[in-house]
Amino acid sequence: MKVKACLNQKKAIISSLTRLKNNTLEDINELDSSELKIRKNRFDTIGEELKTIFDNLFSLARDTEIEDYILEKQELFDTWEEMLILLDRRVSHLNKTNKNTEVTHTRNSNSTEIKLPTLSLPTFSGVIEEWLTFSDLFQAAVTNNQNLTGAQKLQYLKGVLKGDAQKIVQSLPITDGNFQIAWGLLKERYFHKREILSSLMKKLMNISPITCESHAQILKLVDSTKECVRLLETLDLKVEGTADIILMFVIQFKLDSTTRGWWERSLDSEKIPSLSELLQFLTNHARSLMTEGYGVKRNISNKKVTLVASGFQLHCSYCQNNHNLNKCDAFQNLSVQKRVNFVKSNNICFNCLTQFHRKSACKSTNKCRKCGKSHHTLLHFMTPSEPNSSIPRDANNSVLSASAQVFHPVMSDATNTDTGPNPPNVNNPSITSCSGFDSNSQVLLCTALVNVYDSFGGTQLCRVLLDPGSKAWLITNSCLERLGLPRKRAHVRISCLGASDTRTNGISEIKFTPHFTSNISFVTSVYVVNKIVGQLPHFSLDSSWSEPFSDLKLADPTFFKSGPIDILIGVNIALPMLKGQSLSLGDSKPFAVRSDLGWIVAGNVPSEEMFSSIAVNSIQVVTDDLVSNFWKLDSVPEASLLTSEERACEDHFIETHVRNEDGRYVVRLPFHSPPSKLGIQEN
Repeated sequence: MKVKACLNQKKAIISSLTRLKNNTLEDINELDSSELKIRKNRFDTIGEELKTIFDNLFSLARDTEIEDYILEKQELFDTWEEMLILLDRRVSHLNKTNKNTEVTHTRNSNSTEIKLPTLSLPTFSGVIEEWLTFSDLFQAAVTNNQNLTGAQKLQYLKGVLKGDAQKIVQSLPITDGNFQIAWGLLKERYFHKREILSSLMKKLMNISPITCESHAQILKLVDSTKECVRLLETLDLKVEGTADIILMFVIQFKLDSTTRGWWERSLDSEKIPSLSELLQFLTNHARSLMTEGYGVKRNISNKKVTLVASGFQLHCSYCQNNHNLNKCDAFQNLSVQKRVNFVKSNNICFNCLTQFHRKSACKSTNKCRKCGKSHHTLLHFMTPSEPNSSIPRDANNSVLSASAQVFHPVMSDATNTDTGPNPPNVNNPSITSCSGFDSNSQVLLCTALVNVYDSFGGTQLCRVLLDPGSKAWLITNSCLERLGLPRKRAHVRISCLGASDTRTNGISEIKFTPHFTSNISFVTSVYVVNKIVGQLPHFSLDSSWSEPFSDLKLADPTFFKSGPIDILIGVNIALPMLKGQSLSLGDSKPFAVRSDLGWIVAGNVPSEEMFSSIAVNSIQVVTDDLVSNFWKLDSVPEASLLTSEERACEDHFIETHVRNEDGRYVVRLPFHSPPSKLGIQEN
């Protein structure tokens, strides 16, 4: 049979199918059961004819035409199957109506109008970790449905497959027997326990850690963990025994310090907890945080009320009475040093004077009323420059104190490898220079949020500072311990402008990506230090400063919030990251610079509040230098011999210099020869 003859037959059959479909749709409510069966038989005949015609076309057509014929066949058979389903439903409805003669006509008409929402079938694009979920849902909705034929099931299957998965069954004709073949091909391709297990464990390790005590983050961690555990059980892999303990510790390492502290306090000292106990604790803890959040909204007008008082009685950790520590008269009567010692020994927050959390996790935005730093006013040390217990607000005020306390970096034995001739000596005399200044604006430095890979292969969110003026890469001790990365011994002195040298606590290697994508990554070595810089910015700004940049993908979406810095990025990568494109809000206002980490916001931010800053420079004087200076002072100075020209200059200065009203020295110009030789006219 030639192609042209097949096409003519196909055209005639399609015309018959269209005409029969239109007539059936018009008359379907008037046809009885026998007439409906006749119409169904005619549709069956047309379907067989269509199948024969397309089989002939597939054998005669060119390769470039086959795909078009396949699509046309699928569209025609979709229409054909819809009509068969419609006829079957109508026949079934008529049969039920005839059997139940007691049901009134009104009730029958109402029942035909009730239509439940159509269930959407799950789609599958060939991602192996999605196979278990897809397989379970599709089998429940389609495969186990006894009212569907194999051809109909295959039609549904082809409709929900995408990408590579669709290509596997694309060439199979829609017949009753081909459904099991298609399902077997998909199962053979995607149901590999080892690969599915590997993807599940990777997903479990990459669960985002909790960055703060938030009920939303905690519940997300619980839900993701339970999902992975359920999928493991689908593979007949029970999470019990040693596996349960390992998973429990993996999830425990993803908790923030505050939540982990509550978890540790809830445990017995001897018993090893299970994963289910940890998840149950996190669920209850998240529920309590949600309750506290509701209380904050209700009592927002009264800032002095302790909102947890409805479920917790106030307790002073110093005198054991029913009031807060900052309201305790006995505690206030102590000296500042004794207050500080008590706070340290009882694990009390230096900022809000409450227990059970560290200063780094404190949510209080209050600062010291005397110096503006992030500690409680009761813990403020008065300096000689503070006669009235307040910082002087003179920008030119500078106080030099030889007795001020100086910070010396402390090196542990495990990392101290200095064998040089001049190790630091904490007994050497030190001089500290303190200067204060006021400003009604602060400067935003270049900060970014990055995902740093930890020792488990997952990522943790860290805050970095881009410093094009630094040759070194730095990371804090606390950040490295949180990541669980190994360190090597390295004893390096890091010099800062106007400050004493800082010794490193080792060296490590990190890999990080931008917080919004993993397509680009950076690997570098970092020196470990106790602290890089204080809170940046120095105090939190109004969130409205982020609104002009809302359309940009920011490197640090929380640039306006005061927070710690975990990592410092040096010049060798900080400058290449910058792409040159920038957007500015105007003079003395923030601007944004595009980089590989996203748009970085920096620059001046005006503020209605006066911001006080104190700069401290420590200069360590070595004892050998003191001895050398002593001998210089004790010896008789040698007389210096001046030339005749130098002596003439000295005499000229003594004879002609005067001091004007501004305090400046004025001296006449010295000449070797008379000024007339230079063409200068004397007045």
